[in-house]
Amino acid sequence: MTDELDLLRGADPVPADAERWRDRPLGFEGERRLRQLVSGARRRRTVRRVVMGVATATAGAVAAIALTVSGPAASPAVAAPVALRPHASAADVSLAEIARRARAAAAAEPGKSVRGSHVQDWSMGLESGKDAVTVPQETLTRWNTDGSGSLLVVATDPRHPGRPVIDDGDPPRTVHDGKVVRRENYPPGIDGANQSYFEPPPPGAAALRDYLAVWHPGADRDPDELLGAVQDFLRVWTPGPREIANLATLLSRDAGLRPAGRVTDRMGREGQAFVRTTGGLQQMVVLDPDDGRVLDMEETCTRDDPEYRLKAGDVFSYTAWLS
Repeated sequence: MTDELDLLRGADPVPADAERWRDRPLGFEGERRLRQLVSGARRRRTVRRVVMGVATATAGAVAAIALTVSGPAASPAVAAPVALRPHASAADVSLAEIARRARAAAAAEPGKSVRGSHVQDWSMGLESGKDAVTVPQETLTRWNTDGSGSLLVVATDPRHPGRPVIDDGDPPRTVHDGKVVRRENYPPGIDGANQSYFEPPPPGAAALRDYLAVWHPGADRDPDELLGAVQDFLRVWTPGPREIANLATLLSRDAGLRPAGRVTDRMGREGQAFVRTTGGLQQMVVLDPDDGRVLDMEETCTRDDPEYRLKAGDVFSYTAWLS
């Protein structure tokens, strides 16, 4: 109870120097603290969670995919991807250097972030005593300044993992080797689902960290929460050079990542991998070493879990950004 009261006092909804009626919106810090209060206990990542779908969120829709490979004859090894394997290389670049390169690129051409994303996801669905492996999913979202937008979700062919199946045109958008799970168009106005990250991200790494913490409480002080916030943010926005640099700066300073080496990701791109191990999972972030873009985020198990038929090294989930 004491912690909750401290958060409420910190939000300071009615400051002493307010005008008589004091009827006005909370400031940025007040809103952030109240969201922490409402959110309750901090979310913890654990291998023993039950994954209900491949992707959790885009700003306009939640696509929970029901296609699974399961049953007595099924095995997670049938559809589960192989973990990415970074290796030491003479071309390795430090996270600090990648952040520096990203800031230099942003200074030369700040660019703008675009609301919308193109991602491929995979996540292992777990039920105690059973096997269930979700099918890879590709999601394309696009939003316009008037609030209109579109969503396309495709279950990809697991026989061709890592191959993009949506032609990211405008329009047409062609689907190859996959099954359309969901296709929606949204009218102008406030999009009809999740308002997370609706406002454009602010300039500056510190301001971006606070912005992430509004929607993902704890992102301003906990490395696990920061990594989760970055992943969620990139489901909503395709960052421009300025936000790429700010994200790279946050990852280099606050995410507790250590270098893991060069890696070729599932899309055939060369990247620099950095990892953090916590709570039975290893979290990996793969960045483009030249401009700092986040290419992939992946979780792998670090210990066996017989109940869920998991072994150390099994992939638990991955997300690859295609644009």
